[in-house]
Amino acid sequence: MAFTTRSLPWDKTSHSRELLLEREWLVTNGLGGFASGTISGAITRRYHGLLIAALPAPHGRMVMWSHVSEFLRFGDDDVISLGAEERAGGQLNLGAADYLHEFRLENGLPVWTYHVRDLVLEKRILMLHLQNTVHVIYRILEGEKRPRLELRPAFFFRHYESPVNEGLAAPYRLSAVEDRYEISDAHSRLPPLRIKLAIDPAQFTVLPQIIHQVVYRIEQSRGYAYEGNLWSPGFFYVDMHERNMAALIGSTEEWDIINVLAPEGATAAEEERRAKMLDDALPEARREFPAELVFAGDQFIITPGGRAEETARAHAAGDEVRTVIAGYHWFTDWGRDTMISLEGLALVSGRCLEAGYILRTFAHYVRDGLIPNMFPDREKEGLYHTADATLWFFHALSRYLHYTDDR
Repeated sequence: MAFTTRSLPWDKTSHSRELLLEREWLVTNGLGGFASGTISGAITRRYHGLLIAALPAPHGRMVMWSHVSEFLRFGDDDVISLGAEERAGGQLNLGAADYLHEFRLENGLPVWTYHVRDLVLEKRILMLHLQNTVHVIYRILEGEKRPRLELRPAFFFRHYESPVNEGLAAPYRLSAVEDRYEISDAHSRLPPLRIKLAIDPAQFTVLPQIIHQVVYRIEQSRGYAYEGNLWSPGFFYVDMHERNMAALIGSTEEWDIINVLAPEGATAAEEERRAKMLDDALPEARREFPAELVFAGDQFIITPGGRAEETARAHAAGDEVRTVIAGYHWFTDWGRDTMISLEGLALVSGRCLEAGYILRTFAHYVRDGLIPNMFPDREKEGLYHTADATLWFFHALSRYLHYTDDR
């Protein structure tokens, strides 16, 4: 059910193609991890990718799945590209501009609609809450002549702040059992990226390829390294002649967790979670633009995936850990920002229980009368170099008592 919708209809004859490279989307998982990119599908920031996983320290937030190239094959020599990528030397493939009909945020989640001949294809991206798992879901809404869907994922395992021109791990390793595939880096202690096409029968062709000199144009504009390579093990494909839906799933979770929810179940679970968010919010925040703010605010309240010891300590005491990401893509949780935003993010939206978790999380770290200014990614302890964050803590506590009378 769509409670809120914000739409960007696309007309290639009247819109600049640059718009598709400038407008960005973001989906989060409640752990500090996220998926993000441009409407076109091109990756233009070092922080873009389909799975930036929030892993325990010392890993931190890692780019585990960078990109997917999407093709509709109607015949041997009749192939349509829906994605986008920019390569060195001015090579810009922007197939999305020719076939995109609409991009919209539905309940805060990104949805693309493509018109290819008589075919209407919808794509959705969602992350499972409190999991480092992403579903990229394709659904045919209309069309008589059905193509073969081909998806080529590409990877470059690195910390999300690392320069894009760092060398690829040599070599990545691909392993497969039935319909389950794993990509691993033999030289690190990272968990493997587990990936599958959630449809039966699905096929995978092993055809390794290095995608050279991908251009990250936003990094270039900021004066940072902006050309880097990606590695792809091959491509998935499935004939859509007798089916309407296929989904590519990527995750760092174990397979028994990944397989709990099929794409339909994952979609239903996230819709239910978002409906409950609106039910819990103040009545005036349950529709139209205020409801959009409720969904947007949800992206910032997290259980910090990188601090497993902190979560274990809280659970042992019958409590929970929550904190607030100061901003995406690169910020972590900052004490001052958390306390300033607590009322709008957690109290007005009816998340008073989580507001209490947030206050107790920071209270645990009080040192010499100070709460942490920030928690660096990859670290387990905060940094103490602010005075006013503690004053904002008392303000946030006052607002919490006003809303809850929890004494």
